[in-house]
Amino acid sequence: MKSEREFFIGTPPFSLFWKAAVPGAVGMIASNIYFSAEMLLVGRFVGQTAFAGGNLAMPLLLIAYAVADMISVGSSIDIAIKLGEGKKEEANRIFSAAVVAASVLSTLAAVAITVSSPFLFRLMGADDALAREAIIYLGVYTIFIPLTCLVFVFDNYLRICGRVRFSMAMNIAMALLCLFLEFIFLYVLDLGIGYAALGTSLGMSVACIICMVPFIRGRMALHFVRVHDWTSILKSVFLQGLPSFLNNTSGRLTSVFMNMLLLGLGGEVAVSIYGVFMNIDGIIVPGMYGVFDSLQPAIGYNWGAGRKDRVRKIALLCMSALALMCIACTLLLEIFPGEIFSLFLESDDDMLRLAIHAIGIMGLIYIVRWISYSCQSFLSAIGINREATILSICSALVFPLLLMLLLGNSGLEGLWYVMPAAAVLSSLTAVAIYFMQIRKKLR
Repeated sequence: MKSEREFFIGTPPFSLFWKAAVPGAVGMIASNIYFSAEMLLVGRFVGQTAFAGGNLAMPLLLIAYAVADMISVGSSIDIAIKLGEGKKEEANRIFSAAVVAASVLSTLAAVAITVSSPFLFRLMGADDALAREAIIYLGVYTIFIPLTCLVFVFDNYLRICGRVRFSMAMNIAMALLCLFLEFIFLYVLDLGIGYAALGTSLGMSVACIICMVPFIRGRMALHFVRVHDWTSILKSVFLQGLPSFLNNTSGRLTSVFMNMLLLGLGGEVAVSIYGVFMNIDGIIVPGMYGVFDSLQPAIGYNWGAGRKDRVRKIALLCMSALALMCIACTLLLEIFPGEIFSLFLESDDDMLRLAIHAIGIMGLIYIVRWISYSCQSFLSAIGINREATILSICSALVFPLLLMLLLGNSGLEGLWYVMPAAAVLSSLTAVAIYFMQIRKKLR
């Protein structure tokens, strides 16, 4: 069996893409699809109020998970580069510090968000029934987050160690277990939204323990060691992972503000329509993320080894895959908006007509979204943090908020155009960064 170094540096780029990126994308979709499937089950078996409450709470919940993701992404970049340079002991120290920091800091973030959630939901304009569903949903996830947040962390480390297929298999098994438990709780036992969160949390916890065992037993290229230089390690990890964290957190804050405006202009109906689209987005974006994230170790290994020719080829393959994926998603959303919406919620004719119109507009985002996403992911993979951070903040927060202010005066119609317009501005920014920074680095 090839070592992880031979796998990432010696495998031809096209073969590497099929062996790493495709299973990685499938695994990432599987590891995130249960959130969307969970909302589908909630909408079908619990009702529209619970569905809207879950979608109000989801952005806040994902901010807590974004802390673990930041540490995971930041440490993975450093670890891949260190392994590419042959510095295994340093890589193990980064790995050990990152696992502890991810669990502790994600838990603190989740507790703070849950404690403040009643005030936040009132501020968003939720009535008592809607806020109650959202608080229950958020609270159950918080109980399990010290363990569940590590699912995303160990998933990254499995891919760094070259165990891409094992990662994919675990993600698929986890998704099936989560869906099975949610189906039992919601359909068979006819329980409420808190049990949807319980089913997912139990499934994630089981998967996390299984993924953790090979690292504890020393069967991976990475294993736990004593850490003495916590400050320097975590400083580097935070800097490397900051673009991903800002992108994730900014996107969630944007969703919170969007929900506030939609709740004021269109009530539960508008929030539910936006929630359906965001659940669809929650399937598409992990697929995009999985392509680049699975090959991030390869980019880091080859960058650390000075093989820029391979870096260029791997990046081009990733960008091409993301472009095809995004165009296909746009076509599906434009051709079948009503059918997709009806999977999540039963609705009357008026709501369905509004949903078809809104999803058709918001679905245009994927025509150009791959441009900024590819640029940002590549910048992070090779450690160019400043430009990656600027692009992530502009894409996820600055452009959407500015467009909400400009287009919000047009009512619901204007808000539906916020996401596609922000994607266009982000793509133009990414193209500018490429010509000013990336092209020069790749020579």
